[in-house]
Amino acid sequence: MIRHHAARWFGAMVMAWCGAGIAGAVPDDQAVPATARTILAVFAHPDDEQVVSPILSRYAHEGVKVHLAIATDGQKGVREHAGIPAGSALATARAAEARCACEKLGIEPPVLMGLEDGALQAEANKRAVLEQVARLLTELKPTVVITWGPDGVTGHTDHRMVSNLVTEIVQRGGPDAPRQLFYAGFSDERLSALAELNPSAGAGVPPGIAVSSGRFLPVRISYSDQDAKAAAESLACHRSQYTPQELVTMSRMARTMEAGAVRLRPWFVDPGPVTDLFK
Repeated sequence: MIRHHAARWFGAMVMAWCGAGIAGAVPDDQAVPATARTILAVFAHPDDEQVVSPILSRYAHEGVKVHLAIATDGQKGVREHAGIPAGSALATARAAEARCACEKLGIEPPVLMGLEDGALQAEANKRAVLEQVARLLTELKPTVVITWGPDGVTGHTDHRMVSNLVTEIVQRGGPDAPRQLFYAGFSDERLSALAELNPSAGAGVPPGIAVSSGRFLPVRISYSDQDAKAAAESLACHRSQYTPQELVTMSRMARTMEAGAVRLRPWFVDPGPVTDLFK
C-alpha cells in the first residue's frame, strides 16, 4: 500500500528506481568560534532529516550542538509492512523512531512539535510553527538553520509550509535571527549517477521530485564514511516507514546522489545596493 506521504524525499525515489563546511559560507573574518556554533534543522516529518543527516552527524562529532525540530507527528504515514494504523499509535512509534535517529546521528534529542500530519497549511498549525520556531531561535540561538527549500523537494505541502514558515521567522531579523539559513535541495547533476543504479529507469526526474540546477545549490558540505554510516543507521530507525530492502536501496541511492557532499543553497546573499533591475 502506498503511504499517505508516498511522495516524500527518498520514498519517491525508491518508487522510481527501486526494482567546504557551513562556517565557510561566511567570510573568514566573521568565522564563529567552534564553542559558539549551533545548528537547528527544521523539517516537517519524522524521517525528513535524512536529506541532510550525514552533515548533521559530521558537525555533531566536530563539537557543534545540533538540534532537530519536527513539525508534525507523522500519524498518517501508514505503511502496510509496519502493521500500524493511522492515529496515535503510529505517532508514538514515529516519535520513538525520531529519537532513535537523533541518537544514531549523535545529535540532541528531537524537538517534536506534534502538529497534525498533512495539515500544516491550517491556520492554527501555521501559527504554532511560527511560535515554536521563534521560541527555538530564542532558546537555542542557532548560528545556522537548515530546512526544506521552497519546492520541498517532493512538493509535499507540509514540506513547503515548513520552508515558508521558517523563512518568514528568519527574515524578520532581530537579535535571535541566525547568521545563516540554508535550504536542502536535489541537484539535477546527480540524476545520471542515480540512473546508473537502475539503467532501466532512465535518467529522467523521478515522479514527484523537484530538482534544481546545480548552480542554485552552490553550498556543498562534505562528510566522511563515518558520517555515511551514522546516516544509514539513523535511517534504519524509521522502520514504520520503510521495508528492510527499501532501507538498503535508499542508503545506496543517497550516497550515490550525494557523492560525498550534501548540497544546499543559502536563503540570502547580500548583493549590496541595487538601483537598477537590469544591472
